[in-house]
Amino acid sequence: MPTSTPLPPSGKTAETNGKKPQIWVISDGTAGMRLQAIALGEALIAADITNQTSLADIVIKPSWWLRHLPRLVPFLPKALLSPWLGSIGGRLNKDKPAIIITCGRRMAGTSIALNRLSKAYAVGTRTIHIQDPRLPPHYFDMLIVPKHDPARGANVVTSLASLNRLDMPKIADAASQLNEKWRALPAPRVAVLLGGTNQRYAISAMMAKDMAKRLADFATKTGASLALIPSRRTPANLVSQLTAALGSWPYAVMDQAENNPYPGILGLVDAVIVTSDSVNMISEATITGLPVLIVEWQSETGRIGAFHDAMMAAGHIAPMRDQLPQDGFTPLVEMPTIVKSVLARLNS
Repeated sequence: MPTSTPLPPSGKTAETNGKKPQIWVISDGTAGMRLQAIALGEALIAADITNQTSLADIVIKPSWWLRHLPRLVPFLPKALLSPWLGSIGGRLNKDKPAIIITCGRRMAGTSIALNRLSKAYAVGTRTIHIQDPRLPPHYFDMLIVPKHDPARGANVVTSLASLNRLDMPKIADAASQLNEKWRALPAPRVAVLLGGTNQRYAISAMMAKDMAKRLADFATKTGASLALIPSRRTPANLVSQLTAALGSWPYAVMDQAENNPYPGILGLVDAVIVTSDSVNMISEATITGLPVLIVEWQSETGRIGAFHDAMMAAGHIAPMRDQLPQDGFTPLVEMPTIVKSVLARLNS
């Protein structure tokens, strides 16, 4: 991580008042979007040699107009923007954060509105938006977009995977705290990160049954024990069907009564299986350099299909087959480079 570049100042008023520069992460609470923005904010704080930067994790409910019609925001009278932003607009003028980070199309209008108000108030706040909003890049101070999306420009930084907070020291520390049920699994151990219903498709009973069979078949054909990590989106019947199919085969499954074993499980296993729906889970697993194997609910197309293709071409993931790969994959650690690029642009 860069250690020699301070964050850009947030404006003369903030400095003369002796206030610490702040990074605001603003989201609507959607976990996948919020955590990417927090990951970038934390990485920027770690790179700040002045140690004066704090992070505010702010969850709001964006107005309908900002959420659904972001293309109008650059052209509307500024007098309309403050009411649509609610209390966050007033806080901008009062607290004068150095940087505001947002993520996802639903927050693009909010980012543009705050960018315009920052200039109107002359507070010096810089806006960073993660993911391609399908809007002109100059509406933002900086965009961080996936390489498979089209946005490009002098203020655009690209990433192959989604941003996340993991690194190998964090994984190793979490692995050292895992309880015995995970450590007792015989080698080879394979983590199975289970997603589920998403914006593209719902998981039907037949899809869950088929997934359970494929994962159980994989275990018996490879001789691997399975560490099952369901998410909030995972159908309950999938876990029960999978454990029934495994029978006496060695496995362990995360339950609500225990501390979350993730991400420590990534430091214990020999390979990782991830269901195809989750860009974030796939991105996190590739940090390890372990074989990361993708099992599809259905054929993935569009942006997520392009993401899979790019990750496979770069040697970070592969489809799940009937055998365990003998070699590790290319680890993907993008955050240090992204932070360096962000700081260079913000300080230019």
